[in-house]
Amino acid sequence: MFVVTLIQRAATLPQLDELLASLNEMNPSVPFEKTYKDEIQGAFTQPSTVLDAISKAARYNGFWIGVGVGELKIPRLAGALGAVSLAECEGDALDYSRMASEKAQSGSPARAVVVRASNDYGADSLTGLLRLLYRVVAARTETENRVLDLIIPGVRGQQRAIGRALGITSQAVSKTLTRSYWHEEYAARTAMLALFEALEA
Repeated sequence: MFVVTLIQRAATLPQLDELLASLNEMNPSVPFEKTYKDEIQGAFTQPSTVLDAISKAARYNGFWIGVGVGELKIPRLAGALGAVSLAECEGDALDYSRMASEKAQSGSPARAVVVRASNDYGADSLTGLLRLLYRVVAARTETENRVLDLIIPGVRGQQRAIGRALGITSQAVSKTLTRSYWHEEYAARTAMLALFEALEA
């Protein structure tokens, strides 16, 4: 299981509730909820969804992110009723996520995102890749994100349709993909997913 803790860097900004709603639209195994006024926490079973959640948060460029990989015990009755809260759960995934979020806030510059698991080497390796992902996504403009939101990985010939939908040329779509390092991000996802799966094994 993957427990994700996100701490807002500036508590006065209105982004926390917006991100909370967005993450809960991703069908987490344990819904995201506020654990402090500047913090939200939830859990996923699929590493691909964890990557998507990190990318969503990185767009705001205003969160420290801690990911804990390990066991998460969900109360049987609450799980059956679909009313699970992390406050009712226990396991090392929770502990690792807390450790990771605290470490994400330390250092100079702050690490933005940290992964913790029983395998320190694997967690550190994945942390390095996720920090790169965070930096790449955080640097993108809203205009670039509008294009990227319409991209379906692996589908050929979609740039013209995306251009028509946004009122731009297919060449502009192609340049956006290049400028935003989307191709590099998509290629690197395989390595990040493999590391997540290895940590969970």
